[in-house]
Amino acid sequence: MNSFNGNSDSNSTDVGKDSVEFLVVAFRARRTQIYANQSGVPVNLGENVVVNVDRGEDLGRVMHKLPPWPVPEKISGTLKRIARIQDLDRYSNNRSFENRVLSFCRKRIQARELEMHLTACESQLDRKKIRIYFTADHRMDFRDLVRDLAGEFHARIELRQLGVRDDAKFKDGIGICGRRLCCSGFLRDFTSVTLRSVREQRLSPNPAKISGVCSRLMCCLAYESEFYRKANRTYPEQGLSIRLDSGKVTVDRVDIFKDSISILHEDGKAEEITSEEFHRRRIQGRKKRSTESHEDANSTGSPGNGTNGNSENRKTTVGKTVIR
Repeated sequence: MNSFNGNSDSNSTDVGKDSVEFLVVAFRARRTQIYANQSGVPVNLGENVVVNVDRGEDLGRVMHKLPPWPVPEKISGTLKRIARIQDLDRYSNNRSFENRVLSFCRKRIQARELEMHLTACESQLDRKKIRIYFTADHRMDFRDLVRDLAGEFHARIELRQLGVRDDAKFKDGIGICGRRLCCSGFLRDFTSVTLRSVREQRLSPNPAKISGVCSRLMCCLAYESEFYRKANRTYPEQGLSIRLDSGKVTVDRVDIFKDSISILHEDGKAEEITSEEFHRRRIQGRKKRSTESHEDANSTGSPGNGTNGNSENRKTTVGKTVIR
């Protein structure tokens, strides 16, 4: 990996803050890396560029520009030039070359009886380095396969094992929602999705409904997890019996999207209220119950009560005995 130093003299005598810009470049395999543009030539977003990479050059598209200062920690290389027509032609011809690499690789996998499934192939612009992505159920020794590929194509070979989610991201597709897979469309990092999200959203645990094409829980289950966690703290459980200001009621139905709570009174009367009103009446019910309990306590401890009066009489008698 190439290194870059804002004060280095290797590429220029004195690189100032305004003489360099940092470009986030995306490649075919959805890799994104940062490259320094020290040429002074302005580069537009979305423009194809040729960059210096390890032992060669590659072509990618500028997705984002970073401010010149501070200098990013991980810089993969420098900009070589804006892509020319010849570069785009080479880039297009590499697609047929990559198909040929995959075809040869499949034959060698069968010949060596390796339990692995190919996902994609990515060649550098100059074909000096070839990346092959695959999936496998366990780790394996594929050094002989690498030697076969290197001897056939005279290039540096890199095999990368992917998980099932990354495999789906590479292959792309349509989800059960009818839209493009989120991982292929816009997701850059995968977040952990557990059955807790399914329970919080009260979804059916049917694998066909909650699993994506990768056979894992769908990434979109995590999008609204925080919303449902907040809703579960705000809205009561269906079937809950609770006391409001009007008396004891049962929660019959809850609609978090309409902010509606249907309750049934003891006399069978139904009522529909909002969550704000539900909590307000719940607090009033607590205050009312607390007041009633306090009044009952005062009533029990009044001087007119026979039991308490006898107690005081006994205290007086005892007092008289002590005085004597």
